[in-house]
Amino acid sequence: MNQSIFNYLKNYGTDIYSINRLLVSSYLRIHTIDSVKNYKINSYIIKEDELEYSQLVQFIGLIKQVDRDFTFEELLELFEFVISPSDKLINGAIYTPSDIRGYITKECFLSHKADISNAKIVDISCGCGGFLIDATKMLKETTNKSYKQIYKENIFGIDIQAYSIERTEILLSLLAIEKGEDEKVFEFNLYIGNSLEFDWRYENEQIKKSGGFDIILGNPPYVCSRNMDDKTKSLMTEWSTCTTGHPDLYIPFFQIGFELLKPNGVLGYITVNSFIQSLNGRAVRTYFQDKKVDLKIIDFGNEQIFKSRMTYTSICFLTNKQSYYIQYIPLKRDQLEQDFQYQKHYYDELSIENGWYFKNRDLVKNIESIGIQFGDIYNTKSGIATLKNHVYIFKPIKESEEYYFIDENTMIEKQVCKNIINSNLLVKTNQIDSFIEKIIFPYAYDENNKVYVIAENELQKKYPKTYEYLLGKKEELAIRDKGKGKDYLYWYAFGRNQSLEKSKYKLLFPQLARKGFQSCISDDEDLYFYNGMGALSDNLEELQILQKIFMTDVFWTYVSSISKHYASNYFSLGRNFIKYFGIYEFTKEEKKYLLEEKNISRLNDFMNKLYNV
Repeated sequence: MNQSIFNYLKNYGTDIYSINRLLVSSYLRIHTIDSVKNYKINSYIIKEDELEYSQLVQFIGLIKQVDRDFTFEELLELFEFVISPSDKLINGAIYTPSDIRGYITKECFLSHKADISNAKIVDISCGCGGFLIDATKMLKETTNKSYKQIYKENIFGIDIQAYSIERTEILLSLLAIEKGEDEKVFEFNLYIGNSLEFDWRYENEQIKKSGGFDIILGNPPYVCSRNMDDKTKSLMTEWSTCTTGHPDLYIPFFQIGFELLKPNGVLGYITVNSFIQSLNGRAVRTYFQDKKVDLKIIDFGNEQIFKSRMTYTSICFLTNKQSYYIQYIPLKRDQLEQDFQYQKHYYDELSIENGWYFKNRDLVKNIESIGIQFGDIYNTKSGIATLKNHVYIFKPIKESEEYYFIDENTMIEKQVCKNIINSNLLVKTNQIDSFIEKIIFPYAYDENNKVYVIAENELQKKYPKTYEYLLGKKEELAIRDKGKGKDYLYWYAFGRNQSLEKSKYKLLFPQLARKGFQSCISDDEDLYFYNGMGALSDNLEELQILQKIFMTDVFWTYVSSISKHYASNYFSLGRNFIKYFGIYEFTKEEKKYLLEEKNISRLNDFMNKLYNV
């Protein structure tokens, strides 16, 4: 759909009823559907004597300029587009591309072995009904039942937003009307409700009798834990798949869906793929493994399926029968319609704790069995987390003997500042002098080198300019951690206490990196880092060895096999992904060679031999 149409709708207003009228009336007029008996659709038709009619004519003219057809799929996309940004953030609504919906729906229908005309099909986070529309079309083709029968007997849906259910009813009604079936009233099994607490077997007599659903389709909500309201967080705790980490909202929808399936029923989702490896996914991996769920995963890796979201996704099919293995394949979107073969991975060979990795598993096991594990040698940290970096971190525009200047009018005492770098910038260069910044550091160390926050009266007395500056930011600092900032021991303390300890040496490296990334060893105890990672040690040689290991194919093959994949072939170097890497127990001669060898090809040959790669 053309951007000018989206822009028109952005400026049209936010009233749901008015937008619904505009879209419904436009679609009917462009498709010359002049007479409608259906009560619901009739209530949305803009008449020629109404004030909105001139805007309708203008909008139709715009559509005809850029899109003569105005297909049903484009109408669905527009209904999804006009969901408010705040609802998209809180409820995770997002338009699912038609090819993805079509593939999932087709595969689920093919997997259904019983009479499809009696199948109960549901989307438990249906949005504006895209999957239900596809299922309706497929049922119509295969059974030739009337739309009225299909809506009453086969199609079910629920969404937390009333306007989404209303739009689903509008679209399903229009689908039938356009195909020549214009009933005054269609009877729908569509509910406004929260799937985290909705009881289908209690609320719907058909599902109570049938015992569950034959097919579940959908795109569970994409909401990260920090954007959930308190009620949602509370409801999440009722599901066993949400007991590790801070799970995103899509996680319990696996359990909800699976437990709604009849025996041999099938579920098809497009969803975030982070459950495969993340800490937040441990509980759902446990659930799948304990129940020996028949699970197929098509992993899109770093390919972006959704235009409006930077998300990494997979298609998952769950069948309510037991299997001792997962079927997995990494795939590109344009390969979905090709013949492909899933790889089998047995549950008892996969690690719930460390995450499921399916690539180079024998090689990974071999590397992890060698020497001493990375996490037992190196103290690896994420960088300082102030939770308001722009308040604390700055690049001085000038300095005097006593002060750094944030701007012409804001002075900060030099003695309360430390050097800091964004170690994520080491993706590009290891010349850290070029990106050293200053951080206001309201901390001190005791005689045991333990860090503590400077008391407010002392901060005010010793660093009055800094105190005055921070005082002007007090309200902003108080909203950190969703308002928990006001409860900190001292309101100007950093949001987290991580990475404040001193270390004689530190190896700094980015959190997301590509092969050939840079790292840098610093011997400055007073240099701190943020955003990226650091390995801390009092032993310089240990860090020099690690720096060389980072450069090798052995290390990168391991990381790219088990770590989370991001766009442009970036992988995470987070602690959880590298802590089991085996550090070979080098002899003195091998250490000497490793540290002195500068030719990367010979270095790789040396390491491949030691690691038996």
